[in-house]
Amino acid sequence: MRDILLTLILVGLLPISFKRPYIGALIFALISLANPHRMTWGFAYSMPWAMAYAGVTILGLLATQERQIADSIKRYSPVLLYLAWMAVTSIFALEPGEARARWIEVAKVHTMCLVTLALLTDWNKVRLLVWVCSCSVGFYGLKGGVFTLMSGGQFLVWGPLDSAIQDNNHLAVGLVMTLPMMYWLYTDAKKRWLRWLIAFSALMSAVSVFGSHSRSAFLGIAAMSFFLLMKSQHKFAVGIVTVLTAIGLASFMPQDYWDRMQTIKTYEEDASALGRINSWTAGFNVANDRITGAGFQWYTPRNFARYAPRPEAVHASHSIYFQALGEHGWPGLVMFIWIWAVVWLNCRRAIRRAEQNNEGRSKALLARMIQVSLIGYAVGGAFVNIGNWDFIYYLAVSAFAAARLVADASTLTKFKLAVAQ
Repeated sequence: MRDILLTLILVGLLPISFKRPYIGALIFALISLANPHRMTWGFAYSMPWAMAYAGVTILGLLATQERQIADSIKRYSPVLLYLAWMAVTSIFALEPGEARARWIEVAKVHTMCLVTLALLTDWNKVRLLVWVCSCSVGFYGLKGGVFTLMSGGQFLVWGPLDSAIQDNNHLAVGLVMTLPMMYWLYTDAKKRWLRWLIAFSALMSAVSVFGSHSRSAFLGIAAMSFFLLMKSQHKFAVGIVTVLTAIGLASFMPQDYWDRMQTIKTYEEDASALGRINSWTAGFNVANDRITGAGFQWYTPRNFARYAPRPEAVHASHSIYFQALGEHGWPGLVMFIWIWAVVWLNCRRAIRRAEQNNEGRSKALLARMIQVSLIGYAVGGAFVNIGNWDFIYYLAVSAFAAARLVADASTLTKFKLAVAQ
């Protein structure tokens, strides 16, 4: 029954997605992030829904006049440059077959991010994208938070099967990045009941972060809290609320949770932490040996025997930075960091321009919350393998679109003033 219902809905929305391609882009984001088909058990589970909506949306983009392709390519160019370099590293990869297959998957993500950016021609479409992306991930925070409370925090919270956030650590860091966006949703919501629902979902997402027992998420949420505290005009009040919330959430967690958090200080006694360090060292060594790095999917016993200090401990990088470094070399790491520096600068530019008029307050707040999410990504992502996760690139798309709309509004205002004079 669940398969039939989902199939009827998704098939029925395909014609609408061609006529209004931005709707197709939103549904593609929903499928990629929420993975609704993974909550079925029959034929709908493995159907290529994302591919279908990608094709329809691209055709709709070519047919519509409501698009900004050239500007979008310009703004997304740091990511496209990184994608091109990934193609080079895949050609010279240590595991070329697996690397090229993985590059195709990553290229699909960035193609649809670029298509989405080209279709975000007004503020309402940007709002809808943020709502869809945040709620897609937040759904698992709501579900995981309720599960944590009902189980007393005794069990880990996992993400949807066969997804980028299936792992408990990946889901936890993803939820940390979603929390600032939920605050923006709360301010954007007009209905009182919807605000209460968002507030409850945000609280449950925070509980879910604790329920994941993820040290990387713990560090990420601590970094975001510190950033907000430093930026706030009411530091004392924000600090008190943060501390009280943390104490309230922590009171639900069992001793196992605190034992795991304690290993942050005693990492040399923790096998998981030592495995990460071994993988990081291997990535560092391969980047020093090969300018193109090892390419995607290089984590094999044969390659670790050559580059890792402990060849028997074969692990993925468990770090967005060492993931970029090991897979794509030093040039890849520089490009990766540059992408997020550009996104940060776009947010700052949008904030400055939007604050000049009252109508831009929501855009300014969105840009601020994206910056907060980037802090969580930069710190929490240092210990998990989510360098190519769709959600963070959709935040980049939102930042670029907001910066473009604010710039267009600023130019229009200046033109009107010039005409009036």
